[in-house]
Amino acid sequence: MNWYSFECNKQRLLPILFLMCLLHSELHAEDDWGSSHNLLLKKTINEDWFLLSRSNLATRRDNEQLFLGYTGASIGYQMNKDWSVRVGYRVARFRIGEDWRTERRPMIEAYYGGMYDGWRLSSRSRIEFRQPDWREDDVRLRQEFTITAPLKFTPLELKPFIENEIFYSTRNDWVEANWATAGLSFFPIDNVKVKAGYRHNRIRIQGDFITRHTLVTGVNIFF
Repeated sequence: MNWYSFECNKQRLLPILFLMCLLHSELHAEDDWGSSHNLLLKKTINEDWFLLSRSNLATRRDNEQLFLGYTGASIGYQMNKDWSVRVGYRVARFRIGEDWRTERRPMIEAYYGGMYDGWRLSSRSRIEFRQPDWREDDVRLRQEFTITAPLKFTPLELKPFIENEIFYSTRNDWVEANWATAGLSFFPIDNVKVKAGYRHNRIRIQGDFITRHTLVTGVNIFF
């Protein structure tokens, strides 16, 4: 295979992976369905420092029950053009039965974002110090990888991406969840990114894994 053929095949790779992620598993009637809606705000202070705020609302039980909401903020330091570190604090509210319970979550994370022949690869490693008000504290490790293709579709210039994030609980010594996501993103105006996709969510509930098929939306605003 010559270099030109390799490059052409590489350009076709991500749409194929995108479809594979959508068809990651056979859809079963007993699986749960939900949604996750995200807002990210990033404010640049200077060439070294920035502020981040993340908020989320999520539903489950065939999109009929709002069960999670959180908001928080981080301060970040840009070490170089690809690497940054952040320290933050998040407050989450979970619906457990008929009650809403609170979890406070200090966290630290390292973020990498680099370009390779037009492909964007990002990695986010996070340590969360979870402090729920209904059970023992926990330290959770999260690792996320995202690949965005150098492809653009329609006049909106939609760009496909795939993403995977794994969650590990040190208190229970087990993998708590895995999110496999595929979607499209675009910039409707300068400094505003919109994305939407499908997430195959394998999450552990009372020790057993369930599947939740999730519609994911997000808006990122940069100042």
